This record gives sequence, structure tokens and C-alpha cells, in this order.
Amino acid sequence: MSLAAIGVVSRRSGKPLYMRSFVESSDLLFGQYGQNDTVGADFFGDILVEESLSQTSEWSCEVKYEFMLHAASERLDEILAEGRWKKAGTTGADACWVGLLCSMDSFNAYGYVTTNATYVTLVEDGIASDNVQLQKSRDVELKTLLSYVHRVYTESLLNPFSDINAKITSERFTTSVKSLVAGFNNH
Repeated sequence: MSLAAIGVVSRRSGKPLYMRSFVESSDLLFGQYGQNDTVGADFFGDILVEESLSQTSEWSCEVKYEFMLHAASERLDEILAEGRWKKAGTTGADACWVGLLCSMDSFNAYGYVTTNATYVTLVEDGIASDNVQLQKSRDVELKTLLSYVHRVYTESLLNPFSDINAKITSERFTTSVKSLVAGFNNH
């Protein structure tokens, strides 16, 4: 089980604040096309030059994972609208943890919600469905990771020049998230 991508979305504006993928993909539909600086055509024969390059320069996230993060974020919005995601009496990280949102391909999407932002992760799940104990253990680790990502995000907002609805550009935030994900993936 390894974390493939993470997204942070503003709860106020609904705009993505941060998206990053942490694995290399060899998927021919999304992984190769538009991910390099050469002129080429996508799967459908459309020319990919400026739009793909600007998209990859805006986010350090493969297009495949961007689509999946957006879909999972929409699912999270649906769950939040229903209002049944939080158990009564929960506090701390448990109160923010939504858990499994949906499954796509070989990935599971998980959600974590705070006052200012929602966090969506894509995790490549290699745990057998009958191994409930290991799955629960990894869920606790993922919940802890997301609580730390939230803490780092909150610390980045303490900068008087940061805007709560602006893209997260803090190098300290990116370095911290990379370190947290590397620790999760190497466990």
C-alpha cells in the first residue's frame, strides 16, 4: 500500500490549493502524453503542447492523478452534503477523518476534512480484502499522516503573506509533505 497522490482543496472556494503525485506512471493514456516537453499527440490524436505543459507546470501531479483527485473530491463533497460521515462524540483527528471515499482502478481514495480545507489521497492498495486488521492499521497510519499534513498546512497559513484561498507555494510545506509521504510509503 503506497500513497500515490494527495490534494488539498479549499472548503470556501472549492478550488485546489495543492496537488502532487508521488509515483511514476507508465500508463499510456495519461502517463506519457503531455508529461514531457516534446510535441506529440494524445491517445485521440489531439496535439498536446501548451495546455499540457502549462498544466504540468502548475501542479506537480500527473494528469491521471489530477482526474482521480478531482473525482474523489467530488465524492467527498457528496458525503459531506449527506452529513452522515462523522460519528457523534468524536474528537481530534477522528473527528476529521472521513475514510474511504471510493475506489478507482487499483487505487482507493480517502478523505480528511477540516474547517478550511479538505484533503484527498490516492492510495494504491495491495492489501487483501480479507486482511481487515492490516487494513485498519494502515487506515490509522493514513489518518495520522493527514493530520500531520493539516498541521503543516496550518503552520504555512501563519505566514502573514499567505492567502487561505491561494495555491500553496511554500517550499517548506512541499518538503514536509514529501517527507511524510516517503515515511508512509517506506513503512
